[in-house]
Amino acid sequence: MPGRPNPELIDDENPEWTEEDFARAKKLSDLPEEEQRILKGIMEETAAKKVAVPLPREIVKKMQATGEGWEQRVEEAVRQWLERHAKRRRMAS
Repeated sequence: MPGRPNPELIDDENPEWTEEDFARAKKLSDLPEEEQRILKGIMEETAAKKVAVPLPREIVKKMQATGEGWEQRVEEAVRQWLERHAKRRRMAS
């Protein structure tokens, strides 16, 4: 099979869909209303919220210079900061 994915990037619990998987898939609108409500709630909870955060140009340029996916690295940096500060708050209380 040409273009096989990098084995390090394969997620055994969530494999890439095959043509057969897509053929069996149902539209959200085809599901019962209760299941639609549940799935829509999950999608809303997990969806990213776009916000405008002004950052110094030098930071943006340095992050962009790291290549594709730089936005996800900014997100990870924020998550790490929040985690560190949550631990400090717990230790202080």
